[in-house]
Amino acid sequence: MQLFYDPDLTTGPHVLREEEAAHAFRVLRKQVGDTLDLVDGKGGWYQAEVTSINKRQCVIDASLIKLEELRADYGVTLLVAPTKNIDRLEWVLEKATEVGVDRIVPFVSEHSERKKIRTDRLARILESAMKQSLRAWLPELTDLRTYEDALAVGQFGQQNFLAYLGDDNTPLLHHTARPGNHVTIAVGPEGGFSPREADLAKAAGYTWVSLGPNRLRTETAAITAVHTLNQLNW
Repeated sequence: MQLFYDPDLTTGPHVLREEEAAHAFRVLRKQVGDTLDLVDGKGGWYQAEVTSINKRQCVIDASLIKLEELRADYGVTLLVAPTKNIDRLEWVLEKATEVGVDRIVPFVSEHSERKKIRTDRLARILESAMKQSLRAWLPELTDLRTYEDALAVGQFGQQNFLAYLGDDNTPLLHHTARPGNHVTIAVGPEGGFSPREADLAKAAGYTWVSLGPNRLRTETAAITAVHTLNQLNW
């Protein structure tokens, strides 16, 4: 299935947003009368007939097929420090979307080597991953935050965790997280969290957890955590 995305989709006549229209016309060679499958990123699945198309515009007649409810019983928020190599961060966003993440909060940590990101580009990565994995919900992506602000954003979860090897007794995430909960997991940059940051998280109600015995890269840790939390609920 080739999936299209338009956040402003409604039933009836609709002008497809420019980038999706260009893809339909130039790449897929869609013609009048062809059928498109679309999502609005808010749970809506649509099917539409192309009524007019050229290199500048695509007009469709859309029908709502179903409205998919947001996962009500659990959710995953990922707090993640951008990696020095931006490609690795883009990979995290792509794979986390495919596996199942609801909110992504990038933040600057004491050990961060990257302190600027282009959220517009990252948003396009999320859109592409949503379509590729046939999801109807687009994960929320916040602006780059300070570490303290990111902790506050993540505190809405019923369980809040920090991936940090504080000592040999740090429990494993998959032994600590409970299914049926909205969970926040924070993953640090290259070099990890500082002891001060770990203590700040603990004071804010975060529990230190381990992701396993091996030292993981930021991107590996982030996907391991997201996958673990989803597996608890599958």
